[in-house]
Amino acid sequence: MIHDLRSLAEHDVSWLAIRQPSVMRMLEGELATSDGDAFAAGLELACRVLGGKTRLGDLRLDHRALAAALADVRAGRCDRAMVRSLREQIDDLPIVLTAREQDAVATVIAAIIYAVLDESVRDLSDTLVA
Repeated sequence: MIHDLRSLAEHDVSWLAIRQPSVMRMLEGELATSDGDAFAAGLELACRVLGGKTRLGDLRLDHRALAAALADVRAGRCDRAMVRSLREQIDDLPIVLTAREQDAVATVIAAIIYAVLDESVRDLSDTLVA
């Protein structure tokens, strides 16, 4: 069992890199900045969404699912309450982001959540039909 917070964070990031490489690539592509704060915020929130106490089991997000989810979020097809919640979590992080960086992080994390929900529904539909 991991007791040290730093070790736990490193474990979550390692898990994310191994189990969700498409998410890591999306985070890097969308949030890479000169100082890296937006990427760090995105990484933290992605670990909360995908790792944390209740991991997603065998669910793996691929680049197509993430790209479609990102397009849907950018088109405004996501829950506003979720976006507000993400913005509050971003505000609570111990880093300072510009308004543009906050928007980018919220958009990317909303897309990850959207992709998880979409893939979960697809898996459920396959199970019910089979």
